Amino acid sequence: MSKISFFILLLGLALIARISDVYGQEVISTVPGKPYENSHFLKIDSATFHYRVYNKGIQNQKGKVLLVHGFCGSTFCWRKNIDTLVNAGYLVVAIDLPGFGYSDRNLHVNQSNSGRAHLIWALLAKIDKDDKRKWNIVGHSMGGGAVEAMALTNPDRVQTVTLVDGMVFVRNQNMEGAFITMSKMKGYNQVMVSLAKQNIISYNSMARMMKKVYGRPLDSTEMKGYMDPLHIKGSAASVINIYANAHEIRHLHADGLMDLPVLVIWGKKDRTIYLRTARKLKRNVPTIDLKIIPDAHHSPMETHSQQFNELFLNFLNAHN
Repeated sequence: MSKISFFILLLGLALIARISDVYGQEVISTVPGKPYENSHFLKIDSATFHYRVYNKGIQNQKGKVLLVHGFCGSTFCWRKNIDTLVNAGYLVVAIDLPGFGYSDRNLHVNQSNSGRAHLIWALLAKIDKDDKRKWNIVGHSMGGGAVEAMALTNPDRVQTVTLVDGMVFVRNQNMEGAFITMSKMKGYNQVMVSLAKQNIISYNSMARMMKKVYGRPLDSTEMKGYMDPLHIKGSAASVINIYANAHEIRHLHADGLMDLPVLVIWGKKDRTIYLRTARKLKRNVPTIDLKIIPDAHHSPMETHSQQFNELFLNFLNAHN
């Protein structure tokens, strides 16, 4: 790209952002004191996590399950799976990743997979206290990369790994490219945040994106569940921060998964992260158990929850 073309591109982005500022209707709110009855908050390093706990007080828990959502998601994404786990006797912890859900919008948080893994393990250490039992860790989409990194950085604390249409890797590498470089520069970052408000986390944009994720339009309750946390001030900046502040703190390779029980569940019709990603991981880690849900798109735990819950619970019960 010539210098003139690059300048025209930046000028166009700035103009679009200015139009968004003038005509856009951004809803601003703050994190509620307690979004759910079982909500908890804990500060780990520079990040304040929101998380929810289920079955905390029951005797003879069968095991411990951690649920990690994907891009622009929250604990809401697991609403159709938690009852199955609770009824089976598992302690369940669902978290909001830093910058999403009801966790804070601190832009100093490292959003790389290994960076998130470090923070989540520190959070679980606080939750565990003296409990030395291993965790069954589960990640969807963007959360799949974080969970894979958790398993590779601390395998001794892992009972099982489940990856759901995940942003998985063979080697974790820093994101590169012109967009990433620009997102780290203050002036261009501000332009991108303005664009994100209108073209990623606005109601209409989310409705289009989630229609692709679900394979159908969302109803009003589903849209509300996704949109409420995105109305919190700083959400657009957090979206850009996953590119601007994502330096890997450890180099990892997927072959470390071969020593762990790993279930990979994928929607065959996923057009967000294609099935070939799962098959590539399977080629590199032949020991993983790949299950494909034929009619599902990118979020099978929501759209095909009965099939998902059966596959997931059978896997958990076999290893707990």
